[in-house]
Amino acid sequence: MVRAGSTNPNTRALVNALRRASVKHNARIWRRVAELIERPARKRATVNVGKIGRHTRAGDVVVVPGKVLGAGTIPHSVTVAALNASATARSLIVGAGGSLISIGELLDKHPKGTGVTIII
Repeated sequence: MVRAGSTNPNTRALVNALRRASVKHNARIWRRVAELIERPARKRATVNVGKIGRHTRAGDVVVVPGKVLGAGTIPHSVTVAALNASATARSLIVGAGGSLISIGELLDKHPKGTGVTIII
């Protein structure tokens, strides 16, 4: 029988933590993020920094259930949580005064998911 879902133990632990937080805090956003992360790696979202810049305002908190790439510019500071990010994207986000954190850290900071936006 073929195993469905990610075989990476860190990703599987993150998905389990997101599901537990969703039930515990009645926060549907974490269940949706868990569903998006469970996809095969080639079907996960890849989001450019320019798209984050267009769809956010200064001080927003964004979760990307995939990889952040460095195409485009970001004119304001945002907090971005993602599974992975390119070096260019990391430097653009930090250069604009924002921060790039892991999804687990974001889950600890915002357990109820209020004020968090998913960008796919």
